[in-house]
Amino acid sequence: MTKTILITGTSSGFGAMTARALADAGHTVYGTMRETEGRNAPRVKEAAAYAKDHRVDLRNAEMDVADENSVATCVTTIETETDGIDVLIHNAGHMGFGPAEAFSPEDLARYYDTNVLSTQRVNRAALPAMRARGRGLLVWVSSSSTRGGTPPFLAPYFAAKAGMDSLAVSYAAELAP
Repeated sequence: MTKTILITGTSSGFGAMTARALADAGHTVYGTMRETEGRNAPRVKEAAAYAKDHRVDLRNAEMDVADENSVATCVTTIETETDGIDVLIHNAGHMGFGPAEAFSPEDLARYYDTNVLSTQRVNRAALPAMRARGRGLLVWVSSSSTRGGTPPFLAPYFAAKAGMDSLAVSYAAELAP
């Protein structure tokens, strides 16, 4: 059965690879990223070329997960163009390198905003329609380093991803029924 899948953060890395793999499997995939007409325009062209060359349904969508209006507009557009979002993959992330003490509280807040609060923004936009249809799946992409073995100089990223993991566990319990 073909699913409509929204993936945040598909400009590169795991997001881009996941979008392509799911499109190859026959699903309609909306790969989202910010600045699709600016710095990420080349990524949009690459994804469009991939879709054409492989004859898959891989679509690009503008979404800045740090902007509630951008999130709401993107989700509404996808809901309007399709029968609804079946799978939501939280992949967007922000990582930086350096000793933990070098990061200001404002720096940490930016990591937390992208890696944790963004999932809340997207959930609040997508879940009402999923709930109304009585179906949907949330997938949270985190880091195994949140469970130990953390390499040095990545503390803000891992701390934020650990926060995202905790939020995901709470959502799992609340949405299971």
